Amino acid sequence: MIKRKFFLITLLFFIISCSSLEFVYNDSVSPNKIKQKTLLSIIGDNKNIINSYLLGKLGEVDGNPTYKLTIVSSSQVEATVIEIDATASKFMIKHDLVYTLTNIVQNCQILEKSISSKNLYDAKSAGYSFGTDLAEKEFSSNNLHSNIDQFLNELTINYIDLSCK
Repeated sequence: MIKRKFFLITLLFFIISCSSLEFVYNDSVSPNKIKQKTLLSIIGDNKNIINSYLLGKLGEVDGNPTYKLTIVSSSQVEATVIEIDATASKFMIKHDLVYTLTNIVQNCQILEKSISSKNLYDAKSAGYSFGTDLAEKEFSSNNLHSNIDQFLNELTINYIDLSCK
């Protein structure tokens, strides 16, 4: 009986002491400083993927925007492993994104950052390119999401006050 009470008290102690536990590494990047205050301007390749992902992260602009984020995107796909019969079995996709964040109200530039990201994927087809096309689209999308998250992390960590250069 005493052992059971001791066990219950110990268990309750641990549950209560861990009630306000917060995780150090949080996967979601939340740049609240520019959320719903930023006008997006995207130029180049993969505009739809970049726009939809950033709208999910930053939200729609409420009223007059304070900031403008211009992104110039370019992508390149090249075969990295070529077999004896001259078919490519592994491809590398490279995305170069140049981010420019400006303050519309003060008419000044806050940040300009160029981020390059690469990813490898395998050709998954035997005569038809359906699998390869899907793999390219999936890896391209993941690569762009990673690139954007890297920029948002940089912005959140290193540009706390968003002051002009």
